[in-house]
Amino acid sequence: MLRVARLGHQHTRWLKSLLALNPCENVYLIALLEVTGTAQMGSPAGSLLGVFDDDRPVAAYWVGGNIIPVAATPGTNQALAEKLNADGRYSCSLIGAREIILDLHNRLNWGRPRGVRDRQPLLAISSDPLVQPDESVDLVTVEQLPAVFSASVDMFTNEVGFSPVEGGQSSYMARVRNIIRGKNCFARISDTLPQGGSVARWPATDQPEQVLFKADIGIRAPRIVQVQGVWVHPDVRQQGLGAAGMAAVVAQTRAAGHTTVSLYANDYNQVALRMYARVGFEQVGTFSTVMY
Repeated sequence: MLRVARLGHQHTRWLKSLLALNPCENVYLIALLEVTGTAQMGSPAGSLLGVFDDDRPVAAYWVGGNIIPVAATPGTNQALAEKLNADGRYSCSLIGAREIILDLHNRLNWGRPRGVRDRQPLLAISSDPLVQPDESVDLVTVEQLPAVFSASVDMFTNEVGFSPVEGGQSSYMARVRNIIRGKNCFARISDTLPQGGSVARWPATDQPEQVLFKADIGIRAPRIVQVQGVWVHPDVRQQGLGAAGMAAVVAQTRAAGHTTVSLYANDYNQVALRMYARVGFEQVGTFSTVMY
């Protein structure tokens, strides 16, 4: 009978080997393991749980603000779902391989989720980009926070379906500031359009310069990163700026020693998917996200 318990330090080698089998899918836990150095992870942010067959671990789940499976099966999902159902619903997202996430979702008695992203192609590139990088894309500085913050709010609102600043902006402002301070935000910021002419003061209505393109390194592991928060200003969409901007992110990230750049996107965003394909990204899996 399968049981759920926290992983211990003695399971570190097993976990590291398991994560290495699919680095694009497991980049979050690869990065976390790089920081902690042990499978024995537990903090206010979450815990790493194992599903055991007797004393042998057969799967792992990060359980926190996100629930992320590793080597999960319907059987291990059932074992975890029994614990999650007993603990009760809380605000989190299930993120990972589509079949496993949708199976886990169906085993939870948490009621209707806030949202379901059913099919999200997982993409990666491990070579130089196929298009010329935009030389105007660079790491953002803290002085550019006001412009980037407004673009980040618009990106989040359009992607998730609600504003991250509905209850006040201090928390999300701190998050964006930390991304910038960590040298994880790339952008092209200007007061003029590529084709000439002034940029309208939007979405940063009090700033002369506006973000034309931006992308964040959401997760950074030694050899692989995951890009999040990609946004292109509406006035310059479908003009090649997004592809050139992503090419710049890929080129600069690979030059810094991260050989693979990955991301995932919603399947209905065909414009973005075509743009990523132009840059050289290829599909390596399919994710789903269920938001409670």
